[in-house]
Amino acid sequence: MKHTGLLPLLFIFLLAACAGGHLEQDKPVITVSILPQKYFVEKLAGDRFNVNVLVPPGAEPETYEPTPRQMQQVANSLVYFRVGYIEFERTILRGLSSGENGPVVVNTSDGMDLIAAEIVDHGDHVHLYGVDPHIWLTAPGVKIQAANMLEAFIKTDPGKAEFYTENYERFANELDRLHEELNAKLSGVGKRTFIVFHPALGYFARDYNLRQVSIEEEGKSPTAASMRKIVDLAKQEGIKDIFIQKEFERDNARAVARELGGNVIELEPLSADWSENMREMAGKLYEVLNR
Repeated sequence: MKHTGLLPLLFIFLLAACAGGHLEQDKPVITVSILPQKYFVEKLAGDRFNVNVLVPPGAEPETYEPTPRQMQQVANSLVYFRVGYIEFERTILRGLSSGENGPVVVNTSDGMDLIAAEIVDHGDHVHLYGVDPHIWLTAPGVKIQAANMLEAFIKTDPGKAEFYTENYERFANELDRLHEELNAKLSGVGKRTFIVFHPALGYFARDYNLRQVSIEEEGKSPTAASMRKIVDLAKQEGIKDIFIQKEFERDNARAVARELGGNVIELEPLSADWSENMREMAGKLYEVLNR
């Protein structure tokens, strides 16, 4: 699908208005899956677009189901930036028309070194199974995602290519500085292992040479045996505190923390202020790993 100038932008806007969208009616619409992506879009595009976020605050992306209205909003968007491996995104893609009037769909994970449970190499192509979808919780990874977004913006709005490129370069430099800052903070912590309820920090842990241990097992509640195994590991490693994402239930995390004599510490992987949240998560990890 090719767009030239702002005519396609206005065309998409008219479609969105006819669909009864709730967004402002003076800008074309970009749809993203989760709130942190809105931060990335605005870093590159400023306020040129309305950004439609599919997963509402408090919802879990892994179990979220888009509404019919949201499906229509995606169809009427100029671009849909998918994270890449969140299950509901497949539902969205199956519901989109294959005609020329649909949105440009961008898999922002393209080019990333993905964490997967199984990688099958067929020579001319590779299949990934059990991919960790939390690619937005890594500064180097977000730099790749932003590059994928940049390409889409230039394709759909070529008249503003210089504007998008300058914004990308500025954001890329911010990401490099953030990565250096977090690496310096976490490089000398006393412990390297931390425990989370939901395994959202796989890429973060890989970036900073940490080890993530998850209470949840493949999206399922832990068994008594696995809980005991985690408690034993925690005692062996001198770990007392458990990290939990605020969208998830806390009973199992509280049970482990109680037995260890520690606390349940809340993280916000879906925070709207992405860069500040990365710093806050690093700070919380730093405190726990140095106790």
